Amino acid sequence: MIPPVDVELLGLIAVIIAVLVVSTRFHSQSWRGRPNWQYRRVFSVGFGGLLFFVSGLLGLDLSRSHGLFQGATWVEGPVWWQVGLGSILLTLAIYWALRIPPPQRRQAH
Repeated sequence: MIPPVDVELLGLIAVIIAVLVVSTRFHSQSWRGRPNWQYRRVFSVGFGGLLFFVSGLLGLDLSRSHGLFQGATWVEGPVWWQVGLGSILLTLAIYWALRIPPPQRRQAH
């Protein structure tokens, strides 16, 4: 039998892969070739929000972590402050993504 920590880790990896696939499918045409500070802030805040949201739902407490998940501990049940912070950051990323102006089409002469 697989220990519960391994199942939760597999769930976290599956969610991250699903988000990457969905984001590349829906934004491959509209965001390509436009490295801009607006796009960078959307991805940065969105990634942070996703990290806090998913780890909080899975019960990975990041309050004492340092480095790359060193010191993070598994707890019983969700970590609600992380879920809340992740929700706020994801909402902010969506708000900023919707405010990005659409790409201008070049007119043929």
